[in-house]
Amino acid sequence: MVDYSAIGLLNGVDCSILESTTSTNDYLTKLPFSKDIKVCIAREQTAGKGQYQRTWLSKKDSSVLLSLRYPFSTKVALNGLSLAMGLSVIDVLECAYNVDHLKLKWPNDIYFKDQKLAGILIENSVQNDWQSVVIGLGLNHQLGADFECDAPWTDLSKICSTLPSLVDLHEKLINGLLKSLQHFEQHGFSTFQTQWHQHDYLLGKQLELNYQDKKTVGIANGVNEQGALVIKSNNTVIEAYSSEQIRLI
Repeated sequence: MVDYSAIGLLNGVDCSILESTTSTNDYLTKLPFSKDIKVCIAREQTAGKGQYQRTWLSKKDSSVLLSLRYPFSTKVALNGLSLAMGLSVIDVLECAYNVDHLKLKWPNDIYFKDQKLAGILIENSVQNDWQSVVIGLGLNHQLGADFECDAPWTDLSKICSTLPSLVDLHEKLINGLLKSLQHFEQHGFSTFQTQWHQHDYLLGKQLELNYQDKKTVGIANGVNEQGALVIKSNNTVIEAYSSEQIRLI
């Protein structure tokens, strides 16, 4: 059993630690609105959520399963937030645990080489002049040989020379996310853009996309200052704002 009771978070942030829940994002979303920052950690998720109603697969005490609720003014544009959060996770893994070869697959997946390591899901609601933004993170820690998933995956036990504890990992990731959220709130995504290019999984890859009601083939060419994916197709530059529009070929 993993004991998260001694976890140390910045500024005394309120943290709920759950034995089991359907989804940490759902848990925070259902709480009454407040301007307080809240964090939820679960040992187990029974209905983990991914993008576009997909399921996030995990095992008890084998993954990072956390969500963080952060209040933004409605004056703050959230374009590129999922990209900034992905970069924050990579910063922690690189600096604290010496993990190399990490890439971000636009807009919200973290890859080690060609295998998925982590994913981010952002959901938000508006309350008067405030946006209540919930950032969910699932990161594979030590899933074991019996774990089954159709997509190529990896976990930290396979790529770290020394496997960090889940407690230390959660603490560093949450504090890193909090610092990045504060920076994003002040400066937006544009200050993260250069760092994104250094970790861009899709850069230079061929994509098929739905554009003007027809399928088009183009080459991924980074992101713009709003975090949209830039695709070059013949003499046209296309900006994609949803990963539902594109497919890697």
